[in-house]
Amino acid sequence: MLFRLFILISVFISANAIAAIGKGHVSGQITNITSISSGLLVRINANEVPEHCTSGRVWMEIKQENTAMTSLTLTAWTLKRGVTVYTSADSSGYCKVIQVDPYES
Repeated sequence: MLFRLFILISVFISANAIAAIGKGHVSGQITNITSISSGLLVRINANEVPEHCTSGRVWMEIKQENTAMTSLTLTAWTLKRGVTVYTSADSSGYCKVIQVDPYES
């Protein structure tokens, strides 16, 4: 019984260590994507956004002209890789993505 509890606690701590929210970034799994006319929208974990994204929207936007970021994000989504998404401090509308950094989950 004690061994099972230890395993359960270890898994819980490991899962929480992967998710991180900071002032200008959020790390975790991409849980949803969609597109709009101005670009690609992404959601991370349980609709988490960086602290400075205060518009109340849970989607973060990668502008259409940022083709390298869009390609990298779609690849990470397909391969189920974790990402760290860095955003600008703009709090109106969608939180604007300025960098996507994938990592192995």
